[in-house]
Amino acid sequence: MTADERSIASPANQHELKGILAGKPVRATQSMIGQMSRVWRSPSLTGLEIAWRWLFGLPFVLLINQQQQKMFQTLTPQASGLSKFDFQDPWTAATLLNHAIHLYHPLFMAAFWHIAPAAVLLWAIVSGTGRTLLFVRMQAAAPGWQRRIPSVILLQAIWAVSLLLAWAAWFNLLAWIAQDQIERTSVEPSVVSYLIWVIFLSLGIYAGWAAISWVLRLAPILVLREGLSPLRALISSFTAGRELASKLAEVNLVLCIVRIMLIVLGMVFCAAPLPFSDELGPDQMHTLYEVVGVLYLIGSDYFHVVRQQSYVALVRRYRDFTASRLG
Repeated sequence: MTADERSIASPANQHELKGILAGKPVRATQSMIGQMSRVWRSPSLTGLEIAWRWLFGLPFVLLINQQQQKMFQTLTPQASGLSKFDFQDPWTAATLLNHAIHLYHPLFMAAFWHIAPAAVLLWAIVSGTGRTLLFVRMQAAAPGWQRRIPSVILLQAIWAVSLLLAWAAWFNLLAWIAQDQIERTSVEPSVVSYLIWVIFLSLGIYAGWAAISWVLRLAPILVLREGLSPLRALISSFTAGRELASKLAEVNLVLCIVRIMLIVLGMVFCAAPLPFSDELGPDQMHTLYEVVGVLYLIGSDYFHVVRQQSYVALVRRYRDFTASRLG
């Protein structure tokens, strides 16, 4: 009996399948809690996710830091006005920041187009290979998975480009609202109104991305489990069926909310020692921020694995079950 067959034959899964046959709704978040327990009992899954993400992330951060140093050498903070930035004077700080952004924008775009294509390519290769090994570790890949790694790499590149387009849409919307609320107004600029727009637009785009990006996350699973081509996997993801699609979107939305909670929790841990910052000193505070940042990344990677495990379980239950019922 294969791993998939053992999973379907387990009492918990048989109970869920009986609920599907009886027309009872099965919440994806209920099964996701079980997947969290499975991932927690298999730390090697999270370790593999951390390994391939940090294999890309650490060199990428060093590259970004190098490009930042080059930008500051070309246009120093003193020349751009950033050296006079002061949080105690928000309006002057905003004016200085706006002026600096216009000065640094050409340098930023030149650096972006210099590293973005290579970064997307490297991300696709590392994430495609790492995600394939993760699926194999989950015993979710069909025989011949080695030949499908290039297909997964292609799908990961499509995901990365789609995410960059979502970020670009978010940034352009915020820039347009800033011009409408602050620069073009004939009365006193409405900073509070702008910040409200920023909050709602950011949450709206984040939720919208969470509601639709499951299609791009499902396609590699179909490639590895069913041997589909990248194009057929994308088409099959779009036509996955309302029941499966709703459950995948539910898992995606819930885990995106969990990531927001992790960010808030990290901010709380960073802010808690602020009353004692004079006693601790700047070095200890920076060390605390770095530790909290690393813990956040580890937690985020853990929930990435939970999402993939939940996707695999839902696909195994619904697609295999539907296929066997139709056959």
